[in-house]
This record gives sequence, structure tokens and C-alpha cells, in this order.
Amino acid sequence: MHQDIIYLLPIFFSLFGAVLCVLPVKYVDRVVSVIASVLSLAVAIYLLFQPVYIDHYLYFDGLSKLLILTIALVYLSTVLYSLTYLKHIENLLFQHRLYYILLNIFVATMFFSVSMDNLGLIWVGIEATTVSSALLIATENNQVTIESAWRYVIIVSTGLVISLIAVTFIYGSAGTLSLHALLQHHPDNRVFLIGIMLGIVGFGTKAGIFPMHTWLPDVHGKAPAPVSAIFSAVLLPVALYAIARLIQIFPSETIRLFAFVLGILTVAVAALMMTVQTNYKRMFAYSSMENMGMILIGISLGGYGLLGAVIIIISHGLAKSSVFFLTGDVLSISHTTDMRKVNGLIQRLPRAASALFVAAMAVTGAPPFAIFVGELFIFAALIAQYGWLLALVVILFLAIAFISVNFKTGKMIFTGRENLKRERSRTETWVAIVNLALSFLVILLIPYFETLLKNLL
Repeated sequence: MHQDIIYLLPIFFSLFGAVLCVLPVKYVDRVVSVIASVLSLAVAIYLLFQPVYIDHYLYFDGLSKLLILTIALVYLSTVLYSLTYLKHIENLLFQHRLYYILLNIFVATMFFSVSMDNLGLIWVGIEATTVSSALLIATENNQVTIESAWRYVIIVSTGLVISLIAVTFIYGSAGTLSLHALLQHHPDNRVFLIGIMLGIVGFGTKAGIFPMHTWLPDVHGKAPAPVSAIFSAVLLPVALYAIARLIQIFPSETIRLFAFVLGILTVAVAALMMTVQTNYKRMFAYSSMENMGMILIGISLGGYGLLGAVIIIISHGLAKSSVFFLTGDVLSISHTTDMRKVNGLIQRLPRAASALFVAAMAVTGAPPFAIFVGELFIFAALIAQYGWLLALVVILFLAIAFISVNFKTGKMIFTGRENLKRERSRTETWVAIVNLALSFLVILLIPYFETLLKNLL
């Protein structure tokens, strides 16, 4: 029982933080949220060095630990960024206190989702992320954000109904929902196979996987910067975590091929959509979708493809949160998300503009960032299993995405009139810069990630 408590501490700290935010004391919501996120990160780092733990309803292996670390890092940076960013939002839907309550609950549901041994509880956790995060999308109170929140709830809930049917099929066929039990023994029949495939589609909806991805650019394009950051950086990977567990349970060729095809289609659609975007937040949303597609390809390939997927999850979480934080800085001075109306950022916001240029390179897989290394691992596994031709097709779509994002970002930063007024540097920009630096340092920890994931490779 003592061991259980240690592994439950990240959930406890974030939930307890939400409860304390209710206290009607000035600034208590901000202070408590910072303390809860710092403690969660400290525990997440401590858990990295603990043995695999599978007992009662908990399932903690290397994959769970790395997801919890990523969530904790983005949680802390989102809270820190929100401290000053919320002041720039003129028409808040609710008080700051409710924002922090919802943010803490949202993070608790993600910690819960990657800690459970039971597929039913994983489904409950991912469904709870929808309930707790819907209002966060509409933090900036206007008709567009409220419509985006509704679209998010409807589309994602439809996907989660599909995944609930999948969980029912799996339980009806196997008689258990325990990950540990299903890994030891699972039925090999059509009902179980259909259940796994439905689960991939259902959870894939939450991860922004084609064809149920349409909510993603709307939400990321309209939500406040810190909300977009935490959605893109960790909510999408939490849903992919559920898919990784489903493939781990039943790694048949049919299941792997099904996930692989969905991954390639996601990368292709996202890359092509990026070429026509004029809204910079929507463009980066499609970039997240492209990264999720690559992660799904890596998960479907298994072995070192899975290692590459985990490297991308962690480095993308840090770099993409940095990108969305920085778009918040850009939006606060330009008051538009239309990239055709934004220029000369290097003169107006030199620190944020420089960081945004580097962050855009990082999330699109430029060397020497860790996403590039993760993609190399995935391509090594892809070439070994399917040959060079298919790998070249995927590389082509990645190249389209890379050129689209960096050309358009570079245009916003480096083109424009001379002698534009330099804006005052923002304190919250440092949060984005720290995350960007950490995303680069991920590359140094790859051997340790391999050790943590040895039972899955």
C-alpha cells in the first residue's frame, strides 16, 4: 500500500491543488498551482528510478514513467506561463480561480490515464480529460471559442463512444480488462481483433488521427496559448498511449498494419493541409497532427520504431508547448492569427521571434533536435519492414511539412518594414525558451530511454 501511494502522488498533488484553488484567498490559486506542479514534477523524476510496478489497479513501466514525466514538465511550464499570460486576455469566460481549478483537474485526469492497469479505467481517465478541458478552450469568451469547445466535445465524445464499444468487445471476449492479464494471455478471435481496431479508431480521435482529426485545428487555432500548448504537448500523446497499450496487448500483423496505414494517412493529410494555412496557430496544430502520425507509425512498427515514437513524444511535448507559448506572445502584440498580417517580428519581439524560429525548426524535425533522431529510429524500422519506397513517400510528406512551416514562420519573423517599434520583452517568454532548451537536451537521454523501455522493444 505504501508503494501504491508513491505512484499515485502526481494525481494526488494535482487534484489537491484543484481543491485548494477553491479557497477565496487572493492569489492562492496561482501559488497552489505552482506548488502542485513542482511537486508533481519532483515525484515524476523520482519515479524514473523506481522499478516497474504492477499491482492492484496500477501499471507502471518505462512507458508510463516517461509519459508522466512529460505531463509533469508541461504542467509546470503551463502554470508558469499562465501566471502572466491570463492578464492579456480581455474577456475571460470565468475567474482566474476556475481556470486553475480546471487546469489542475485536467492534468490529474492525464496522470490517471497513464497510470492504470485497467483498460476501462484508462477509458474513464481519457473521457474525464474531455470533461475537464472543454471549458478551458473557451477561456477567452467569444462565440468562436465557444463553438470550438462544442465541436471538440461532440467529435471527441463520438470517438470515445467508439472506444467504449471497443472496451466492451475486449471484455466480452477476454473476460478481463487488466493490461497485465491481457499481456499474459489474450483470446485470438475476431471479436477481440475488432475490439482492438475500434479502440485504435476511438482513442485515435482524441489523438487527432485521420479521419477523426477535424476538431484539432479548430481547438488549437482558437484556444488561449497555454491551453493549446498543453493540448498539443501532452493530451494527444496520452490518447496515443492507450493505442500503444492496445497494440502491445495484441500485436498481430493486421493490427499493426491498420495503425500503420492510419499513421501514414495522418502525416500525409497534415502535411498537405499545412501548405494552405494562413492562420499560424492552425498551421502549428496541423504540425502536431503530423507528429502524432509519425508517433503512431513508430508505435505500429514496434521495436526501435517504438523508441523513436517515445523520443518524439517527449521532445515534441517540450518543443510544441514552447511554440504555442510563443504564438501567445505574437498574438498579444499583433491581435491577429492571420500570418499575412504579421511581419517584422525579429524587430518587434526579438527574443520571442528568435525562439519561435528555432522552435519551429525543432518541431518539424530539423537536426540536431531530438525529433529528428526519433524520426531516424522510425525510418530505420520502416525500411527494415516495408522497404525504401514507402519510406521515401513518408519522407516526401515530412519535407512538405518542414518547408511549409519554416517558410511561413520565417516570413512572419524576418520580412516587413524597417524600424518597427520594439515591444517590451515579456517575462513568460523565458518559460518557452527553457522548454525549447529541454527539448534539445532530450537527445542526451536517449540511451536511458532505451533502458527504461527494454521490456517493450
